[in-house]
Amino acid sequence: MGRTVGELAEATGLSVRVLRHWDERGVVSPSRTPAGHRLYDADDVVRLHRAITLRALGLRLDRVAALLDGTDPDPAATLRAHLAGVDADLRRRRVVRDRLAEVLADTAAEPGDHVLSTVLREMTMVGSYVHGYRATEATRLRDQAATLADLLHDGVAFDDGAHVLEAGCGVGAQTVVLAARSPGARFTAIDLADGQVAAARARVAGAGLADRVDVRVGDVHAPPLPAGSVDHVVVFFLLEHLAAPAEALTALRRVVRPGGTITVVEGDHASTSLHPDSADARAVIACQVELQRRAGGDASIGRRLHPLLTAAGFDDVAVTPRTVHAHAGRPDLAENFTRRTFTAMVAGVREPAVAAGLITPERFDAGVRDLLRTAAPDGTFSYTFFRAGGTRAASTRSVTPTNPDRS
Repeated sequence: MGRTVGELAEATGLSVRVLRHWDERGVVSPSRTPAGHRLYDADDVVRLHRAITLRALGLRLDRVAALLDGTDPDPAATLRAHLAGVDADLRRRRVVRDRLAEVLADTAAEPGDHVLSTVLREMTMVGSYVHGYRATEATRLRDQAATLADLLHDGVAFDDGAHVLEAGCGVGAQTVVLAARSPGARFTAIDLADGQVAAARARVAGAGLADRVDVRVGDVHAPPLPAGSVDHVVVFFLLEHLAAPAEALTALRRVVRPGGTITVVEGDHASTSLHPDSADARAVIACQVELQRRAGGDASIGRRLHPLLTAAGFDDVAVTPRTVHAHAGRPDLAENFTRRTFTAMVAGVREPAVAAGLITPERFDAGVRDLLRTAAPDGTFSYTFFRAGGTRAASTRSVTPTNPDRS
């Protein structure tokens, strides 16, 4: 004789509503009595307890169902990817925890209402991806990749048969450019966010590259590849968002074979130059820089690439500046970079910037107008990216913890 949904709810601590939802999602679907009531047999009860275990790990219901049904093509990979996500969440929580402790320490002698207002102001964007995941941001990233392809990818090509890891692929905007420029190489592209991975897969498939570009969930701090298994690593606009970029580079170095290379491209917001100059426009840029700092990142990390790569253990590190200069002679850059890439990026932080008390709505809007003004025929806008490269030399000499073992 089976057990009713009410009996199982009492035995497991799950609500009847949850059990019904799990049935609808295919996690545990018991038989039905002639009257339509759910009836769980012994196998259903065993499956339910297994589902509870997997759910307690934080796995989504669709993944729980696939694992229990045996339809997941690689359960070990799914669990490793989930572990990477848990690790990333712990790192994010540490950033949030440390920043909250700092704010509370600074306001220890203040009244409660003041402490709350300070926390609300100072904690805005902490531990978050500063640009967000809106559809407009995906469009901006694609525009950026197309506009800057020649500037940033010039000379970046990989031999036929090479295995290339792209860390932090986002929506795949840079992925398709990289793969198109190296038609004989195969790529593994990773990102921690499921939505970004789905978008990147769709973009790769739409470009006809799915046969040699594997997009998967993965954490840059623990790449889902064996040590020494890739020939090259590429990183575009990822380190600026990380609280511990040196640790990420060290982890990436482990998967590069001896003699393999790394290429990193990052921006530097402090390099911005504009005409006509505008205090309001610079205030808007400063909002984006500050929010990114609160989120644990560094919007001017480009200038730090040489010491970061060196500290991570890479050899032969070289860095070159790549400057965009938009003016009347390059109306394509004025439209596609000044307007649709850079200004669109900083305009996207209006709500959190205002909420954090960094700027008034009126001044923010004035600053955006002044940024757009630089795209006019008598205006100019300059921004510098930095592209760094390094190798993993075949050496066994030991180094300090800030420059990890090169073996």
